[in-house]
Amino acid sequence: MKTDDERVTSVIISHDVDHLYARDHWFRDLIYPKLWVRTALQLTKKEVTCKEWWLRSISCFRKNRHNLDALMDFDEKHGIPSTFFFGMNQGLGMSYKPEEAKPAILKVHERGFAVGVHGIEYQDLAGMEKEHNTFKQVTGMEPCGIRMHYVRFDEKTFEKLSSIGYAFDTTEFDKANNGSRKAPYRVGKMWEFPLTIMDGYLPQSFEEAKKETLKILEQCKERKLQYITVLFHDDQFCEGYQDMKKWYEWLMNFFMDSEEYTFLSFAEAIHTLETK
Repeated sequence: MKTDDERVTSVIISHDVDHLYARDHWFRDLIYPKLWVRTALQLTKKEVTCKEWWLRSISCFRKNRHNLDALMDFDEKHGIPSTFFFGMNQGLGMSYKPEEAKPAILKVHERGFAVGVHGIEYQDLAGMEKEHNTFKQVTGMEPCGIRMHYVRFDEKTFEKLSSIGYAFDTTEFDKANNGSRKAPYRVGKMWEFPLTIMDGYLPQSFEEAKKETLKILEQCKERKLQYITVLFHDDQFCEGYQDMKKWYEWLMNFFMDSEEYTFLSFAEAIHTLETK
């Protein structure tokens, strides 16, 4: 892929780590009953295969609910400088505790990937500061940036994140249009990278997801966006979610095979934006 042509669009890949271990959800939330009911209904509607239904249904008995190793192997092999966001609080089905996440965070960091906070609190400044400080206390590192769980934000969220000291946030997401079509912009000293494509807001069949993704990319091209951001959840990089795994692999190869795109990390994008 070209890297020295202004017409080249920079693609920033990131992953939200919503789940780590099967035990995280036992007696802490209702993830598993909801999963069993939802997957059974999907099976009756032929929205999932029997294999997917079975693998999702027994996922509560696996040691790991994450697929970090396999996803890092894929991204590393293809030269994708992705970023992983980990929770420092519990809520909305993200139930692991910060100390439980420490080994995974350090492993991702040691493999050369950037790590940041997957925030829960988006309104109360003290709660937002606590998540930031907890990450530093648990890992001994400064988080590279943040994205809010379920991409929740209000008119004051980004200003508060900037005041805390985050270098970037990548939460802004237009749910009505399956993603934002906006360029990065400053909020105080922080950069906001609107989220362009998220796996959870695409059709869950490979062909339909591919069709919608190409539509979004065409809209980005019409708006002459030089930066687009893609979110893929690591727990779907497995045979239990074979269509979405296939979609991610297809999309990464689509970018690599095209001279119109190049991969960048958030840090590289910020450096480029600030030195223009």
